[in-house]
Amino acid sequence: MVAHCLREAPQECCGILGGLAPRVSSFHPLRNAAASETRYDADPRDLIDAVVALRQRGAEILAIYHSHPRWPAVPSRTDLQENHYGPVPRIIVSLMGAAPEVHVWRLDPDSYQELAWRIVEPQRPGAGA
Repeated sequence: MVAHCLREAPQECCGILGGLAPRVSSFHPLRNAAASETRYDADPRDLIDAVVALRQRGAEILAIYHSHPRWPAVPSRTDLQENHYGPVPRIIVSLMGAAPEVHVWRLDPDSYQELAWRIVEPQRPGAGA
């Protein structure tokens, strides 16, 4: 996800993470149809393809991510106004510092709340019970 954000800079990029809650198991980078440094608009065909792939696996959208190439990893007014997926967590990757900064948010129409998250190692088949 962060590598995707870095590759697309200085334009904003976007994508979705899929799986079965609470574990993300797939990454779906989407083209930014807005081709903008300050806004993103997921390419409709890419989004449809990702959702179809998720449904075929019995998975769902667990988070939506996008980058802020020159701003902090904090939701903007536009992010709040264009939240078309309700409670689905939003991941924002800021590229303004020496190292990318990642924060996860729950968005409401007029506010936002940071969510806890962590990276875990993938489960190996047959490991644990």
